[in-house]
Amino acid sequence: MQSCRLKSPVAHVNILKKVRINGTWKLVPVVVELNGRVKDKVRIGDRIEVHPEGTYYIEWWEQNRRKRKSIPYRDRVLDIARRKAFEREATKAGLQIVSETQDKVDNPSKKTRLDLGIRTFLEDIEPPQREPKTYSAYKYCLNLFQSDCSKSYIQDVERQDLLQFIRNQYERGCGARTAYNRVNIVTQFLKLSGVTGLLHRRDWPEYV
Repeated sequence: MQSCRLKSPVAHVNILKKVRINGTWKLVPVVVELNGRVKDKVRIGDRIEVHPEGTYYIEWWEQNRRKRKSIPYRDRVLDIARRKAFEREATKAGLQIVSETQDKVDNPSKKTRLDLGIRTFLEDIEPPQREPKTYSAYKYCLNLFQSDCSKSYIQDVERQDLLQFIRNQYERGCGARTAYNRVNIVTQFLKLSGVTGLLHRRDWPEYV
């Protein structure tokens, strides 16, 4: 097994995981199995430990600035890191590349099912990474959104789906603050899958 760094003549991408060490969350290198799979193993100093909690990240440098991106799905982190390394090499060579978002539009088979995305997201934030009360709130909210939303894939979710979700909270008797908190949880979940900027500022519930 080895810590994962994808190297090339012009670029490299690190794969990290934020795990809890002695009560503190730290980013440490991911260890990849000999068969090329990731199984929650990380390198801490000279030791290899198993940490099921935490979030995966890819890390790279652009113009002497460190860049990081969270990856909510363990089974995709290696492919995403390889793609990022390829994109950087292609950009360095002056080649035009198709963005990941556009690739998912052109290739529906690469979209993520909403139910699978929610299940994976909840697995990543299970206690002890989140407090049980917080986890329960996230789980309840995302299950509500799944039942309300007519879309099967995360990448197909639109502004109108979020607006309808907000209206449904009012119909369930919730106040503006609860509606705000719940749609905020949904937008956090969507952001991790690359779906951002759906709601306008005026769309958010207002509360005192």
